Amino acid sequence: MGRSRGTLRRLVRLAGVAATAAALAACAQFQTVQRPAPIAQAPTQQPSAPSRPDDGVLRVGLLLPLSGSSAALGEAMQRAAQMAVFDTGTQVELLPRDSGDSPTGAGEAARSVIAQGADIILGPLFSKSVSPVAQQARAAGINVVAFSTDTAQAGGNVFLLSFLPQQAIDRVVGYGVGHGMRRYAFLAPNTAYGQLMSRAMTEAAAKYGAEVPVVDLYDSKMTDPTPVQQKLQSAQVDAVLVADIGSRLSLLAPMLGYSGITAKLMGTGQWDDPAVNKQPYLSGAWYAAPDPSRRADFESRYAQQFGAAPPRLATLAYDAVALTAALANQPATGGNPFTTVALQDPNGFVGIDGIFRFGPNGLVQRGLAVLEAQPSGPTVVDPAPDSFSGAAF
Repeated sequence: MGRSRGTLRRLVRLAGVAATAAALAACAQFQTVQRPAPIAQAPTQQPSAPSRPDDGVLRVGLLLPLSGSSAALGEAMQRAAQMAVFDTGTQVELLPRDSGDSPTGAGEAARSVIAQGADIILGPLFSKSVSPVAQQARAAGINVVAFSTDTAQAGGNVFLLSFLPQQAIDRVVGYGVGHGMRRYAFLAPNTAYGQLMSRAMTEAAAKYGAEVPVVDLYDSKMTDPTPVQQKLQSAQVDAVLVADIGSRLSLLAPMLGYSGITAKLMGTGQWDDPAVNKQPYLSGAWYAAPDPSRRADFESRYAQQFGAAPPRLATLAYDAVALTAALANQPATGGNPFTTVALQDPNGFVGIDGIFRFGPNGLVQRGLAVLEAQPSGPTVVDPAPDSFSGAAF
């Protein structure tokens, strides 16, 4: 099966036992994808860039918030990254640094790993910290795989390995339209996030030929859902997509039932959390996210090793390190293997959260499942794709 099979075999090993069956099934389909001409050239070394050690060791900078308000999350992601190093048996040298809560701290962390010869940088987590890291990396001629969901930060030498909420909306709306649901109500808080999701809903509706007669961006401090209820009762819709969680969701979701609104309840990838999707008022609702069964092995091993369940974002750090291991294991051609062309492999990669690849704009594309929320845990109503050959991509 040639190089495609080799890439998949390596990533099966990286993703753990839970991903093995899906990755092997993907193998036959990946081999049929024709590799196009390179999308872009790898970044070139700038005259002022510091020289990297020529000792044959591949070094991976890892920038995470190990101090400040998100230190616990950063530490958990670092543990997951270290698990990936161990699981893959890769020879890359991980260079973890504290990016803190500020752009300044992230920039200093980037300078530090570059000075030590980093061939690629993983992180940072926060949107505001991506730009200073990207600038340092660009001057050094290396790429950045960041964990932010701010799509404005992607492009050039920056790739976002994150869970983009826009893709979750696209996936669940496409599935809904395929099942005869063409009229949608969209509900979200009137925040930057809600406005972003509203634009994503508009784009998804245009893509799949749906209508959105109700768009309600409500007050983020809403305590009374009656105005929303009245709008929904006066419109005939097939589905109501709520891009929200927490106390507002606990007001809106039950309201649909006691108001006699029979439209299908849908949500976003924010619901990919046991604390959310097991709520009784969401029973039967659909949302799009990676198949949780794929990460079960990782979560079990993490909990056994560290005494607590991993936060949802831990898999991002694991898959990022696994990605570098896969690229490092490519047939030797000399130089830095973490090039733009290598990262943009159109065949994609198989990680704990399923298949993914980077587009020419630096944004990740993921194969998502459609899940149905249940008090006992979500069930898969439409499996995640196992290749990028489908029409959805």
